[in-house]
Amino acid sequence: MKIKLNLSRHCVETELKRLYNRSVSNYFKGGKDRPSLEKQIEVLKSILERSDFSRLRRVCPELSGHCDADVVLMVPPQGKIVLRVNDKAIDLF
Repeated sequence: MKIKLNLSRHCVETELKRLYNRSVSNYFKGGKDRPSLEKQIEVLKSILERSDFSRLRRVCPELSGHCDADVVLMVPPQGKIVLRVNDKAIDLF
């Protein structure tokens, strides 16, 4: 799973919260994509609960938002979740 983050107007924490809320809303609207949404909700919830966003913003200033950085959340089928900022891996936990 690959999730592109838009940090042009807000920080990474706000973007992840928005994506989480949108995913939950779409899940309850129904449809055929529920298994994919369940996985996305689970991943986003885990990140929101476990990440130190102050540290992330300190380590990588692009995550503070208001920039046009290429930010992608990579969720492999097996293994560690990776946040890539302009092709640089950032440790979430």
